[in-house]
Amino acid sequence: MERDILHLTVPAYAVAVARVADPALRGRPVAIAPGLSDRAIISSVSAEAGRDGVLAGMSVRQGRRLCPALLTLPPNPQLLGRADRALQKLAGQYSPLVENQPAGRLFLDLTGSRRLLGPGRDIAMRLERELETQLRLVATLGVAGNKLVSKIAAEYLERPGVCDILRGSEQTFIAPLPVRVLPGIGNVREQLLLRELNLRRVSELAALQLPQLRLVFGPFAPLVRQRALGQDLTPVLPPRRSPEISAESYLNRAENDAGILQAELCRLVEDCGLRLRRLGRACAELQLTIHYADGRQQSRTQQLRQAQNHDLLLYQAAAELFATLNNRRTRLKGLKLSCRQLENSGQQGHLFAASSPAPRQQALQQALDRIRSKYGMRSICSGRTLAV
Repeated sequence: MERDILHLTVPAYAVAVARVADPALRGRPVAIAPGLSDRAIISSVSAEAGRDGVLAGMSVRQGRRLCPALLTLPPNPQLLGRADRALQKLAGQYSPLVENQPAGRLFLDLTGSRRLLGPGRDIAMRLERELETQLRLVATLGVAGNKLVSKIAAEYLERPGVCDILRGSEQTFIAPLPVRVLPGIGNVREQLLLRELNLRRVSELAALQLPQLRLVFGPFAPLVRQRALGQDLTPVLPPRRSPEISAESYLNRAENDAGILQAELCRLVEDCGLRLRRLGRACAELQLTIHYADGRQQSRTQQLRQAQNHDLLLYQAAAELFATLNNRRTRLKGLKLSCRQLENSGQQGHLFAASSPAPRQQALQQALDRIRSKYGMRSICSGRTLAV
């Protein structure tokens, strides 16, 4: 059965999202870079800045040398998170099989949607229109029989639109393209192919036999040959539903006050703890992510010696994690706490593991849960959270 795979790419995604929030940025050379230093690395560049030679991966100093009018913005994870959710919700209206990729990229398997919504090209055009009218984002979309060629087709377009590749002609489409369009062939391998084998086009690479490809690619030769022939059997993989409970918050203004940050962390712990106990689960791993005001973010994970769901024990572990993670003098903008490796709360732990909460603490926790379940989280607060 022929597949209809769609790949959607929003060019310069972080810049595009920033322009949705602030239309005054449209038409101006904009780059996204964390921090205030000239040595910060640019992660996303608008087309206006790109025309002056500014590229992602350059330092801000290099970018400003090429484009003196370059406007740099810090990453905004909160805004990008909202944009990601809106993009996925819109794509989910066309197929249940949506694979999220970083930086505004999605794969959709439209094979099962053809009878209901029509051919893949029609769906792609409809999605492109709704993306522009509902989210004010423009994108390039490629439709082909597999993920490899649909992605190449989307990136082949220089302007927003839809590139539909006739099923069965995937190899013909990519044959005249430069070898760098294939995944796994970067600038170094491309120069090696040009210098040693004088190969410039995908068709020239596809004409080589497997033993010849092994000289350059080693054990990856079969995969490279398969890609050069336009073949890719990889399925579209929806995000794995990992059993995880998380809470995230962004401060009204950037803070470095220890009391306020610990209060916010405690509030996240109480939120996660209540949800864990309602499900009868406990977590054996905590992950804390902090967002700095200059756009940088750091994450760290800690394994708990015994799965926990009591607020007091969770907070102790989260506070230790926060102390080791927050090692910069920059103010914080947001925190995210994730509880992973969920287990049944009644599961027996290790014999010599950390002690469980005392009976009085357990009783107090159960009383707090009853009050919060009936009147809401804000009905009763621990002293630590009063600073928020």
